[in-house]
Amino acid sequence: MSSFHYLFDEIAYQKGASLLQQLKLIMDPELGDNKNTGESLQSGIVEYLKSKKYGNAEQSELWGILDSVYSTDTAGITIENVMNTWTLQMNFPVVMVSKVSDSELLLVQKRFVYMNGDGQGSPDSPYQYQWFVPIKGKTCTIDTDGAGEKFCSETTMAKYLGTDLEWIKPFHTLKMSVGAVDSVFINYNAQGFYFTAYSKDLWESLITNLPKMNLNSREQQLLLFETAQLVKAGYYEESRFGEILNAVVTTATDDYRLMTTVLDHIKTIHSADGDITGYETYIDTFIADKLTPSIDFDNNTYSEIESNLVAMDTCLTIAPDTEVQVNNKMKECSEVIKGLNIDKYPDFTTPYYMSHLYNGSLATDVAEWNKVWNTYVSPEKSDSYKATLGPILAHTNNTELIEKFIAATRNSTEIKKSNGPLILSRTIAPVRNEHLLKVVDDMIKNWEEIYEYFGDQLMSLSSYVQGVVGMVTDQDTLDR
Repeated sequence: MSSFHYLFDEIAYQKGASLLQQLKLIMDPELGDNKNTGESLQSGIVEYLKSKKYGNAEQSELWGILDSVYSTDTAGITIENVMNTWTLQMNFPVVMVSKVSDSELLLVQKRFVYMNGDGQGSPDSPYQYQWFVPIKGKTCTIDTDGAGEKFCSETTMAKYLGTDLEWIKPFHTLKMSVGAVDSVFINYNAQGFYFTAYSKDLWESLITNLPKMNLNSREQQLLLFETAQLVKAGYYEESRFGEILNAVVTTATDDYRLMTTVLDHIKTIHSADGDITGYETYIDTFIADKLTPSIDFDNNTYSEIESNLVAMDTCLTIAPDTEVQVNNKMKECSEVIKGLNIDKYPDFTTPYYMSHLYNGSLATDVAEWNKVWNTYVSPEKSDSYKATLGPILAHTNNTELIEKFIAATRNSTEIKKSNGPLILSRTIAPVRNEHLLKVVDDMIKNWEEIYEYFGDQLMSLSSYVQGVVGMVTDQDTLDR
């Protein structure tokens, strides 16, 4: 179990899809490093499927076919060389970026590990935890328009490098001449599978100019996520997360996905008993803009309906426990959803129950809670249904009820073994700290029973343990 943390951390399961995004960028003739005009990852995959249909194949054969449609002027770069470093060893790098002069950056890769450790106890790697890292980013030079307003002249780094994409090679650093720019963002379109850790001066300029840089939604969501993880791992001081959250809040006014990402981070702070005093205005604005008292479930677009549900979820998971003021639109919307026929609109089962929560009907009614539980935990229900239990269970302080549900997650007659840890670690544990402590207490007290329960389903056991431990925010609980 010594390497458990590195094998099953919260990022590991995103690796496959993320590497495909990265490979797509590398092989793009316009944005990436492919000199074969008209060829791409897609054309390579088509050729691979044609050549291997009705047969077996090995990983190296895929890389070989992709290399046949890829060409670069950079020495030592082939798809096989690059992808072996990403697929034949675990983890991923953090790229440390600093200035060495007014016009030059130094980029150094380092294996990313939590708690800023050295990865002791993890298995040896044939590549010694070094990667071929594709580097592409954006720069900002502050200019002033005719009215005296400052704006950011944004380009890709190709303007200064004469190439679309640069590489940090294993056991090498990368020096980049970027010219006299004011700010730098690394990881174009968030397609590289790495974190970027900025030096103090680069960080300060990025935060200052972020509202002017026109970073897209993916890039800003990446900044939020990677900053949170770098703080958690000890690469950044804690204040940086608040700084990036505040900077993104000023830009996340119309982008639905970015707004909901910001709200998710605010809810995470709130669930860990953190101070969200500075974000009430943002929450109120989101609710007022996105919450519609009369929802036309037949004619509204999916995103319009979804934004209403997210607004309601925000109210229900934050507002009741803070001094955030919820206006009458929330109550009106809640009443509309409360009157839904969920047999006719099964997709809205969740907001239906949440509307009952908002109006207080589920706060103490054990029979109603049992009905909710039975709705979500039956084995045929999807994981997305079970994730709904988090905000619902957030609204009860009934100790007996929570303990009952914790115990029920290990009842294989009610729920699949693989779904039990999902409910515990990803729904019950995060919503309130006292719920998390009960889950931790249960894990410690009943460890032998839990181990026997999972039997040979070690992945489910790993998911359960890592999910619970990953939610712990205080050192005393972690020590336990």
